[in-house]
Amino acid sequence: MSPGKLIDPKQLSQVILRCSQEILEQMCKAKFSQDPQIAEREIIEYNSRIRALGLDKFNGPCYVAAITMYDSKESLAAKKPCGAFILYLEETIAQEFLKAMSQGLDDEDEEMVMDNCGELCNVIAGQFKNNIKEFGYHDLVISAPTKGKNDIPEGVDFEYNETKLQEVSFFIRKIKAVVIAITLAPAP
Repeated sequence: MSPGKLIDPKQLSQVILRCSQEILEQMCKAKFSQDPQIAEREIIEYNSRIRALGLDKFNGPCYVAAITMYDSKESLAAKKPCGAFILYLEETIAQEFLKAMSQGLDDEDEEMVMDNCGELCNVIAGQFKNNIKEFGYHDLVISAPTKGKNDIPEGVDFEYNETKLQEVSFFIRKIKAVVIAITLAPAP
C-alpha cells in the first residue's frame, strides 16, 4: 500500500466507538453499565494474519466475527487488504443481543448464533465504512464475515505493515461483553 493520509488512532477509536455503540443500542437493545474502554494494542500475528482469539478478551466462551477491508475492488481482487475489523461477543451477551436482533433465534443452534454474529459484524463494519469517508477512505470494500466460536483459527487478513490495532471494549452488567478491534492503513 502506498503512503497516504494517516488517521490519528484516537480519531479511529472514536469513529468505531460511535458506530458500534449506536448499532448495539439500536439493533441489540444494549444497555451499557459503564463507559467503554479504548486501548491500542500490538497486533499478534500468526502466519501473516491477525490472531483472533476470543479467550484473550474474555474468561469464558465467546463468538468472533471478522471482516477484511480493502481500499478498492481492485485491491480485493488482488487480495491486498488495507485493514481488518474484528467483533468479539461474550457468549451469554451474544445470545441476548442476537435474540433482540432476530425473532425466533434458537440460541442452542451455534451455527445460527455465529451467522447472526457475522451479520452484526457486517452492519457495524458497514456503518464504520460510511463514517470513515471524512478521513479520505472513499471506496472501502468489505469482505463477507468470517466467524467462529472462541476464535477464528485461520486468523484475519490485514495490511501487513500495520503493527497496532485499536480496541474498544463495552461493558454490560459490569462485565466486559463486547470487544471491537480494528486496524486500518493510511488512506491512499
